[in-house]
Amino acid sequence: MDLAELKSAARYLHHAVVWLALGALATVCSTTEEQVRAEIEVLAANDIGSERWNSAVEGLSTIGRPGARQLVALLDPGLYRGVSYREFRDEIENARVGAVTVLGNIGHKAASASAIARITIGYRDSERLASLRAVGELGFTEAAVAALTAQLADVDPVVRLLAAVALVKLGEDTAQDTVIHAVLHGADELVETAIVELERANYHGVPILVDLSSRGVQQQRLARAMGLVRDELIGQLRDDDPQVRRASAAALGAVGDQAAVEPLLGLLKDASNLVRFHAASSLVRLGNERGGEYLFTALGDDDPILRLNAIKTLVRVQQLSNGVETRLLSCLTDESPALRSGAAQILGQAAVQSALDPLLSLAGDSDAEVRWNAAIALGYLQASSSRHTLELMTNDPDETVAYYAQWALQQLGAG
Repeated sequence: MDLAELKSAARYLHHAVVWLALGALATVCSTTEEQVRAEIEVLAANDIGSERWNSAVEGLSTIGRPGARQLVALLDPGLYRGVSYREFRDEIENARVGAVTVLGNIGHKAASASAIARITIGYRDSERLASLRAVGELGFTEAAVAALTAQLADVDPVVRLLAAVALVKLGEDTAQDTVIHAVLHGADELVETAIVELERANYHGVPILVDLSSRGVQQQRLARAMGLVRDELIGQLRDDDPQVRRASAAALGAVGDQAAVEPLLGLLKDASNLVRFHAASSLVRLGNERGGEYLFTALGDDDPILRLNAIKTLVRVQQLSNGVETRLLSCLTDESPALRSGAAQILGQAAVQSALDPLLSLAGDSDAEVRWNAAIALGYLQASSSRHTLELMTNDPDETVAYYAQWALQQLGAG
């Protein structure tokens, strides 16, 4: 028997002993720590991606945070010495990849530093890739962004791709081009990997999927990916976390699928203001009138918080789809000062040039708040033809109006 056969036999015997131990342990396993330890042994003894390995990952993800301390410990190279020594490097790899995958699944932010340390070339590819995915799930830190950005220069295109996707998940748009380039110019395997990673990126990946879909490439595959993400987002509209509901509602507007209309309508009564407004915004983008009605009702509400949220949302809707321009222009002549004032703010911030003449007419409005918001809007539009009107407004009896008229003139520059 040669050396390779001896090593193989030794490893087989080692795994047999592990499984016997696990069988005994299963009958007495009564604490979370013991359960985690048992699942870790399953990870170590089975190949990454195998049925039993995946089952252990699922089991540990279900246990969640109570097992996080033991999983973080597996990422420490110093663990595998002394009583925790493992003879076979493959076992360390299996356990480490499983541990970092679970930590990413449960969003254990305290594991971020350990996961970041495992993305360097000092570790096996499977460990690096799993750690890159996990870092993207563990939340924004400057250290995470710096470490991921450094990996964008790696020689391995898959490492570069996963680093870019992780940055996208952390809200860093600077890496989007790396993902887009992988789909447009990569080999078939890299293209598929990129699209799968975008599917896994949840609402974070929607802008890139939408961008790619508009380029006329990989249409069938991207349509399938968009369908999977759409279904996931619709399901998340019922999530307990309002942040998840809000982000999912916003992303569905970008997806542009009518299947989202009914679920989004249900969110117009959500307990969270922000969830309601993002749902209404997406409904407008999907051409549903009830979304617009909700936003314009809020725009005229006495509650200043509701009005502020309505203004922010309508600015975003107008910038993304031009879907409310006509309604906003009509509001400039509404009998409600709140609607006139809010519409002026939105048209200015969204830089709607067709609003210039109606805004100029508000210089003589009876309500001071309407006049000063008209002045601010004219400052945003920066039309030289508004100079004379703004100069007159600097003499307005209301000090706030006069102040913002002077500010608007500064935006126009020297006459």
